[in-house]
Amino acid sequence: MLHTRLRANLPGTLSAESTTACKFQSQKSILFGCPSVDGILGGEFRCGQVVELCGPPLSGKTQLSMKLIATALQENESCRIFFMDTCGQFNPQRLFDILSAANCTPDEVQRHLGRVDIARVSTCERLLQLLDSCSDWAATHAVAPGSAIVIIDILHSLLAPFVGGKSFSDYRFLNAVGQALGYVSGSLGMTVLYTNSAFSSDGRSYSPALGTYWSSIPHHRLLLTRNKDDESFPLRFGVVVLRSISMPSHKHTAAEFQLDMEGHFFPNA
Repeated sequence: MLHTRLRANLPGTLSAESTTACKFQSQKSILFGCPSVDGILGGEFRCGQVVELCGPPLSGKTQLSMKLIATALQENESCRIFFMDTCGQFNPQRLFDILSAANCTPDEVQRHLGRVDIARVSTCERLLQLLDSCSDWAATHAVAPGSAIVIIDILHSLLAPFVGGKSFSDYRFLNAVGQALGYVSGSLGMTVLYTNSAFSSDGRSYSPALGTYWSSIPHHRLLLTRNKDDESFPLRFGVVVLRSISMPSHKHTAAEFQLDMEGHFFPNA
């Protein structure tokens, strides 16, 4: 299996470029369906790439992930989602509501939901097994390259025990997961989105919990924060591009999106 074949790299050897050179080159953009977020990425989030949504609790990470799922399902009838839930918090009602708000008929909503497969993940070993099984999953459902999206929510909850560790085994687990993401996106041509926590020492400036060592894994890394100065609806959320292989490293592009009282994306987001 993949996770038993991965070589135990030394720290600092992983990168999105080296682990995710996609065998199925695609110029097709992946859209969140939120114009402000799609705008700052400039259409550069492509099929077969890895994107990270990081942020503190209640910063809109899962909701934005759900928005991407809903958009992909509506735009591509061949699309299928593999949702790996690490905290047991997947709520199909949230996806149902987003699809319904997009004027999908009840039959369309049920058809879209039928193309979402959910797996509960509680250990790194189980995560590696599921990532290793993505090829079989795609074959079982006849999912073409470029039409499969893997979601991991929340990745940090599984990797937290190994972050900042000094032992070889800590790095080995981080490397194994990083290479597995590269295998799924690069070799299988699947798009990967995962969520990550973020921490702050002053309550305003946040850093990804999967920090410097992990920073080269995603092709795109977006930091989400919530505007706590205004708690009235619609709620306002900020998005900053911390990393993108298509943008200069010094250029942190920012945008904003809004959610109404029911968690729906505000029309002008």
